[in-house]
Amino acid sequence: MKKEDIDAIVQLLRQFIGDIESGKALEEAGWKKAEPGTERLLKELGLYEESSRGIRVCLDSPLPRDLIRIEEGDLFSDMQRAVEVRGLVHKIEGDRLLRTGAEISGFAHMLEASDFPVFSNRLFQEGFSSPDEWLACAVGAVHFLTSVAAKQVWDVESIEETFQPLCLSSLPSFEPKKQCEEESADRVRKVLKWDDVLKIIDRSACKIMGFLWYVDRLIVLGGIRYPESMVLIHEKAWEVLEGKTGKSTQELRNAIIEEVERVENGTLDQGFAIASWHEILRVPW
Repeated sequence: MKKEDIDAIVQLLRQFIGDIESGKALEEAGWKKAEPGTERLLKELGLYEESSRGIRVCLDSPLPRDLIRIEEGDLFSDMQRAVEVRGLVHKIEGDRLLRTGAEISGFAHMLEASDFPVFSNRLFQEGFSSPDEWLACAVGAVHFLTSVAAKQVWDVESIEETFQPLCLSSLPSFEPKKQCEEESADRVRKVLKWDDVLKIIDRSACKIMGFLWYVDRLIVLGGIRYPESMVLIHEKAWEVLEGKTGKSTQELRNAIIEEVERVENGTLDQGFAIASWHEILRVPW
């Protein structure tokens, strides 16, 4: 590409990025008054988009390699991938089966992402010899713990069957790093007082955490790298939850915090919470 052509497109990319950073919605970002030279260039590159607001670089078309090598082009391409993930979030929200599979899968990822910080005396009570043994066993028990939660929270008997709609839609589902034997998994269940936890915590809190962790997984798998791009997806996820619950993002966050506090107060051992639950049951961002 000619330098003057690159410079012209970069100006449009800067306009879009600046609008997003200032808080404009995707639909309102990046528009400029049409100029013949710029309009022609966008059409030649297959990047043309127009509306009553003017013209802008199309979000659905890949940038030429010459532009991706530039900082603005790299960020814009990252935002394009973020827009694709936003579309997946919308798709999941509109399908009950996908939503359930996503929530359960995300709930499992949440557990796996924690280091299962547990009161040491509690470990020894159940026969674990060291924190390292505990952690290895706990990670291997994530599938089992999730299966128990799925039955009580989502009324699901088989999480594998629940993941099928995700697979059929080419969406990711939870795949455990490893699985321990049922006897070992049951020891983890006892240490965590998992059945008590699931009786205490509100079902909707579990579903919210699961949904957000699944969206977080989509961000990771989508290769989204820039905070400005991630925010586009975060906003969409919270928007979906606000629409579903009728509560604001802050109200939903506060509700999760309150539920985790209830779990901590309801699972005491020798006057202490058996686990640092706010590091296990939490939202990703």
